[in-house]
Amino acid sequence: MKPGARIAAVIELYDGWTHTRDDADRVISGYFGTRRYIGGGDRREIGERFYDLIRHQARLGWWLAEAGYEHQDGRARMIAALVLKDGRALDDIDDMFNGDQFCPAPLHPVEKHLINKLSGQALDHDAQPGAVKTELPKWLYAELLKLHHEHLPAEMAAYNQPAKLDLRVNTLRGSVDSAIRSLEQDGIKGIERTSYAPNGLRLPLGLNMLVTAAYKDGLIEIQDEASQICVKLVDAQPGMKILDLCAGGGGKTLGLAADMRGRGRILACDTHGARLDNARKRAKRAGAGDCIQLRSIADERDSWLRNKSGFFDRVLLDVPCSGLGTLRRNPALRWRIGQRDIRALTLQQSKILKAGAARVTKGGRLIYATCSILPEENERLIETFMRDRKDFKAVPINEVWPDAPASVPVPGGKDKPWLRLSPNMHGTDGFFVAVFERTAKGNKG
Repeated sequence: MKPGARIAAVIELYDGWTHTRDDADRVISGYFGTRRYIGGGDRREIGERFYDLIRHQARLGWWLAEAGYEHQDGRARMIAALVLKDGRALDDIDDMFNGDQFCPAPLHPVEKHLINKLSGQALDHDAQPGAVKTELPKWLYAELLKLHHEHLPAEMAAYNQPAKLDLRVNTLRGSVDSAIRSLEQDGIKGIERTSYAPNGLRLPLGLNMLVTAAYKDGLIEIQDEASQICVKLVDAQPGMKILDLCAGGGGKTLGLAADMRGRGRILACDTHGARLDNARKRAKRAGAGDCIQLRSIADERDSWLRNKSGFFDRVLLDVPCSGLGTLRRNPALRWRIGQRDIRALTLQQSKILKAGAARVTKGGRLIYATCSILPEENERLIETFMRDRKDFKAVPINEVWPDAPASVPVPGGKDKPWLRLSPNMHGTDGFFVAVFERTAKGNKG
């Protein structure tokens, strides 16, 4: 494709996304699905530019407003990005906006004036408000400022970078070294070990793992290091009975099965049957099917679950959440979710937490996890749980994970009863994990 044609595709994608406010991944998948003639290299550049417009939405909008430009559509934002981010001059942009087939229409005099006005400027400017600099809605900026204080700009700068590709090596199929050898034989380069997850690998962006022998043989699974750490904190042991109450596609379920060396019983539940169908296929490929039972449930009050009170050694609750910890991969989330959504989610999370707690045997553990960065979904909810449930005690992270690398940063200290991960501090997605143990006294729930 010509450079101008790629730019036109980005503009069309962005306008389609702003019109529907649908998930950005679905928008781009649907776009390419009806345009199979677009090659892999073109798709990568178009996708990167599309996500960049979303990542830089607030700052681009600020500059357009400062320049007195009324239009805030994809075309205007693309022009601004070419100047502010790429440093393109008027002549370069004019060459791309030439009106040729599949290319954007020629620049209007007003657009040329905009380019000249923005020329020489950078995307960041000292006069930008904090919410604009950090690319956050005002309500979310206020919440996160209370959490991170002066460190918020650094935290959000990390969230505004694309994530690398993390893999978990399935030790039921082989070792980390054997996975590296297999990937290298398939021509994969730039393989690194993850910093904290013992069986994790990190690769550059843009690689297709689905065609590798390691993936087809069940030796690797695509999973961010934060999720791998969450599985580690479950401390699953062979022979245990474990409930994964919000199993989704089964990524953490498979990690638990590997830690149990395929011996024991894992009950993986979810309200979405299609997700469990995917988990079933993944379990078979991973060689973990014998110890995993998949069950679709109506909700956390499902009658079948009520018969399992006090039954499980471990209950993992990776609850539905805002997902704001995945902004590196899903930058549009911050613009789609609002305070009303958070209130609805915390109500659901509280109900799931109560239901999960009732399933834990005395001496067993309850693990609460989210991929959210909001205290309302994490610390505040957990503090309420600890206040209400005297039959559970919080377990410090250094007790749950005694062999954690000495370099792993734990905000507040390793004696804290929860772990908060972030791309700025850990190089992972934003993630929250808290671990509780059911004591011998009390039988509430």
